[in-house]
Amino acid sequence: MNTEEDDLEGLTPAEAFRRAKVDHFLQHVRDYVEMGRYLAGLKTLDTVFGLDSSNEEGRLLKGTIDDLVAHILKRTTNGKGEHTNEPRPRPRRSDLVMIVDQDERLLTSLTGTLRRYGFMAIGASSYEEALETYSMFRPEVVISEVNFETGPKGFDLYLWLKTNAGHQDVPFLFLATRIDRETLIAGKRFGVDDLIMKPVDDDVVIASVINCISRRKSAQLRT
Repeated sequence: MNTEEDDLEGLTPAEAFRRAKVDHFLQHVRDYVEMGRYLAGLKTLDTVFGLDSSNEEGRLLKGTIDDLVAHILKRTTNGKGEHTNEPRPRPRRSDLVMIVDQDERLLTSLTGTLRRYGFMAIGASSYEEALETYSMFRPEVVISEVNFETGPKGFDLYLWLKTNAGHQDVPFLFLATRIDRETLIAGKRFGVDDLIMKPVDDDVVIASVINCISRRKSAQLRT
């Protein structure tokens, strides 16, 4: 059986270093797939192919991500590549949920939980990545932590969403390590759909997501 040492045998130091860098970035891509961070995965694959244009695992991972992206986008189009917001007759657990959190372990855990319950899930780890991901995939529900360590906060993401035409009715849930009086008042004032405490209880998240989707679709059917 070949070992990693066997694979590196005969390589120059420069080639061995490049191989190690490729393996490092491929691991990142595998992690991004688990977190649902498909756009980050595709960008990282560009680095992989820049180092090794014929990398077989990289091609397989790109195919996997492309298939996942195509599957998600298919749900939001009318077959002509145009987005449609036509209401569905009843709630379905094939809706797309976007989770935004800097904790990669939480992203992996929550996306996995949502998938087990039949939802599609995507992830983002920053305000900027969330904007790009939302604009591409148009999720039915957004779950975001309140405070990022750097950059704009969760409330900035919420206000961006609610001030863009056509997205005001998208349910938005906040995750918070500590829900103090100021956060609670701000959430109620802005109309946030729910505030969920960390550490996250999976059953609470699923119940809140299902409730938000049901309320949104009931409102759509009445209009």
